[in-house]
Parts: sequence; structure tokens; C-alpha cells
Amino acid sequence: MRIDCIEMREFPPFADGGISFPPTEEKGLAEVQLITGQNGSGKTRLLCALAAACGNSSDLDSRHSPADSGHQLAVGFYRDGKTSLFLRSSKQIMVLKNPADITKLLENLDSLHPGHPHVNIKPNGRNESVQLDSQVQKLSEWKSKTKVAVQAYRGTGRVSDSPIVAMKAIAPSDPNKELTFERPTEQDALICQSMANLKLSAAMELQSGEPREQCRSIKITERFEEAITKVTGRNFSFQVARHPDLHLEVKWGGASMKLGVLPDGLRSIIAWLIACIAKLESQFPDDPDPLDIPLILLLDEPESHLHPAWQRQVLPAAQRLFPNAQILAVTHSPFVISSVNSGWIHVLRMDEKGVVKADKPVPCSKGDSYLDVVEDVLGLTQWYDPETEALLAEFRSLRDAVSKGDASLETLEAKAKIIGDRSDSLKGMMAREIHQVRTILTETTVAQ
Repeated sequence: MRIDCIEMREFPPFADGGISFPPTEEKGLAEVQLITGQNGSGKTRLLCALAAACGNSSDLDSRHSPADSGHQLAVGFYRDGKTSLFLRSSKQIMVLKNPADITKLLENLDSLHPGHPHVNIKPNGRNESVQLDSQVQKLSEWKSKTKVAVQAYRGTGRVSDSPIVAMKAIAPSDPNKELTFERPTEQDALICQSMANLKLSAAMELQSGEPREQCRSIKITERFEEAITKVTGRNFSFQVARHPDLHLEVKWGGASMKLGVLPDGLRSIIAWLIACIAKLESQFPDDPDPLDIPLILLLDEPESHLHPAWQRQVLPAAQRLFPNAQILAVTHSPFVISSVNSGWIHVLRMDEKGVVKADKPVPCSKGDSYLDVVEDVLGLTQWYDPETEALLAEFRSLRDAVSKGDASLETLEAKAKIIGDRSDSLKGMMAREIHQVRTILTETTVAQ
């Protein structure tokens, strides 16, 4: 199951319309949908709407305003070759049954998915109500009968220490209640106990002498420890320490530390990446490899607390770690966007009235640098601090005046020196600019 599209009506700040999430076909890598745009363009609100459609509307409810009273949301979930639409009304997600609503909402869906053969509209009796497919079930029933997980995280969360008990069984929690961007307080206990259980199980598997490829816990722990090692550039592993009491520690780059004293960046990665594994482990304790379970992962700014070097690694690591996942990530980071080779970029743009529309999704490029992303995706053309940019604007205006004969070259050279004294790179830029102006003036004099 994956999220195929979302259709919105009277849902500020968005214009009426829809957003399609095209699939990717890179085997062994999770699908990634990157959502970006300026502050206030509704990025997080869009994620909250998707979380509501997946079973928990608490984050969206907290973002309600009086203008939302008449809104309609339809989210398409693609499963078994069909897209089924769900409408959020008040606090419920339900299958659309009103013919007028379905017709209105499908108008844009048809443009998003030409032909849309997997939408099947059928009359249902004399009252002319319509259902999208006779096989459609409520989403909660889908999730209970289908091996699929849906999780949501915000990158600002940080893991902390929590007491553990040797091989304590973890009771699976309600997945819908944990589908929230506000980090549950009990998540630390889940992470610590789950990781401790996996490490102890791995130690017992190693002692048993079983073939390594048959050792479930060893394979799981090696995969996520290698992933964090790749992100941070230092060897990473969990370990269970016995003194002064039983507790979980991290061995990172040769040093052993409790979770609470780790750098904030590492604590934030553990708070969502390892929490995701812990929840999969508790939800599917008997699955031979829970990391391969189909997963919808909603991420709000996973780059929080991370140095650019780690930002470049975190989503590729998640793509490899959860190969059957669909990751929908809101980000402001050019390092995150440029790090994804296989996925789609959705830019939300706000007009002068504050109404937001989504650009047509563009595929991630394997050759784009973060500088390309800054200019082409994020739309930034200024590279210096505001004061320097103001000086450069004055220089360009004066340069044009010199070319027209309305100002002297000496005045321009004086302005170039002021700017060039700010840094070596600006000094080189000004030297090239003055050389070019002198050349143009000489050529003009000769022509005359």
C-alpha cells in the first residue's frame, strides 16, 4: 500500500486541486517524495493531512482554523492495482459515498492520472449513492489485515535514556495513536527496550553457532548499525551494559556513552530512525525481517540538528534500510534534496495572496549538486550576506551608469575596493568586473 495522491477543496493555504505522488522503480531503495517550499506554504499541514488519512487526525485537528469549516480532503491509497479514495470529514476518515463529492473530486484526479483505470465508480441502489469499489474496506481494516505500517516523525525529537529489563516482552501499541509528529513520552522506553532485546538476542544467536544468514536479530542489528555508521562516519553500535544497573549504551567511534549524553544530531537520528525499527519490531515480532515490511513513513524536517555532512547521508541510509517503504519528507535543506538520487521533488509555491499551489513533481537527479538545488529548486539567487548583497546591487547600478557615461570609472573602482576588501572571493570577483568594464570602455573609445 502507498499514498498515490491527495485532493483538496477549501483547505487553506492550498488552492483547490491535487498533488500526485508518482512511484519510483529503483529496486532495493525506498520511494522518496520530497516536499519543499517557503515558510507558510503548508508543508507540515500537508503531512498532517496525510497522517489523518492514515488513521490519526490529532496533528491536523490542532492546526484547524475557522476557515477550515468547509474543507474536503481525499487521499488515494494505491493497493493491488487500485486507488481507493478517503474523505476526511470532522475527525473521521471515510470512503466517499456522495456522488456529487466524488464527481467533483475526481475531476482533478483524472487530470493527475489520465484514464485512471483503477478508479471504479459503481451506482449502489435507487438512492444513487456511489462507492468507489465493491472491495474497498475501511482503512483500519486494511491495516489490520495487511502487513503494512504507517509512522510519522519530526526531526526535532531527541532520544533519552530509559530503564530496561533483560528480554522483557514488548506489548504492541495502537499504531494509530503513535502516528503523530508530537513525540510520545513512552517512545524512549520502546527504543531502549527493543534495542536491548535485539542485542541480547543477537548475542544468544552468536553463541548458538547457527549460520549467520539464519540469525534474525544479528541481521537486523547489523543493518541499522551499518546505516548509522554510514551517516555519521564513525563506527556505531548499541550495547547492553550491566553496571551499575542494566542499561542501554551506544558505542560510537570507540567511546561508550549513554543515550542522553550523545550529540543532539545523533540523538535525533535515533529518535526517528531507530524508533521506526523499534515500532516495526513490536508490531511484527514474528516477521523474519521487519525492515522489509511495506511502510509509509512521514518525516517532518529530518535534517534538524544535523550538520550538512550528515544531512547528505540520512535519507539515502533510510532508503537502503527500508527498501519497501514510501518516504514522504518535508525539508528545507538543499543537502537533503540533492542527496536523493531516486525520488520526486514537490515544490509548494505561494502567490501574493498567500494561496499555495504545487508545481508538477520533478524527478530527483543523480547529478545535481546542493548549489543546483539552492538555485533551481529553492529559488535562491543571492549567495552572500544581506549587507554584501546590498553593496553588490549598488555596484551593478553604478557599473551600468559608467557604461552609459553617467558616472566615472574611478568611482566604480572605489566601490569595487570596498567590496573586495570583504573577502578574497569578492576581491577576485571585483577584479574580473573592473577588467570587463575597462575592456568595454576601451572598445567603445576605439569604435568612436
